[in-house]
Amino acid sequence: MSKTKQIVLFFVCSIVFFSCVSRKKSTLIQNKTVSINDTLYNYKFVYKIQPKDILFISITSFNQKTTDFFNMKTSDQTDDPVGVGYKVSDDGYVVIPILDSVQVKGLTIMETQQKITQLMGDYISDAYVLVELANFSISFLGDIKNPGVQVMPKDVTTVLEALAMAGDFNDYANRQNVKLLRTIEGKTTVTILDFTDIKLVESPAYYVMPNDVIYVEAAKVKAVRSNLSQITLFVSLVSLIVVILNVSRTI
Repeated sequence: MSKTKQIVLFFVCSIVFFSCVSRKKSTLIQNKTVSINDTLYNYKFVYKIQPKDILFISITSFNQKTTDFFNMKTSDQTDDPVGVGYKVSDDGYVVIPILDSVQVKGLTIMETQQKITQLMGDYISDAYVLVELANFSISFLGDIKNPGVQVMPKDVTTVLEALAMAGDFNDYANRQNVKLLRTIEGKTTVTILDFTDIKLVESPAYYVMPNDVIYVEAAKVKAVRSNLSQITLFVSLVSLIVVILNVSRTI
């Protein structure tokens, strides 16, 4: 085999090699001989209500007519209701009929439920209050199977559960440099997540929060893969030129 052909063959093999994704870069939550602190499993993430959150608040009792009044949602009685929810004001309040402004900022969903139940006790002794987070959704962008807005079914959701709802990564997604954008009280932070590292479960961003944005970039190998047809054409042309040169030399 001539030296020129050897160079062309090496070039083709290099393209094939670099267009492959290693198992190490595609396997999630790898055990890198790092022991996870046992206290992590005793920790339970609890979401605290923030301004602009939307709360679903339902008040019921045996006296349905009375509770229907409390559940009325008109522009005069609620603070900018959206759908079936009450929007938390910039000051951290929701407006409920009769109760007027109720401060909920910084409270958990359970604490808010207990607070409204206690306030309702002055009017209805057997009131049952249900509070849920109505706006718990996050956005997926980039190299993901189902990009877009995903509504979370519960207020305690891990980033892995959210990823499953978005259909998982595409084959050539960069799992080691996932960006999570989180806005709290007007401040946006960017956290880099490595989904191949088992220590992901110790990250403060392991649990998603409402309005999180997760951006998944494509691995460099994808760019090589997308240009593979053009590169193959180029290699074919080089090979053809080599053949022509060899033939011309023998004539």
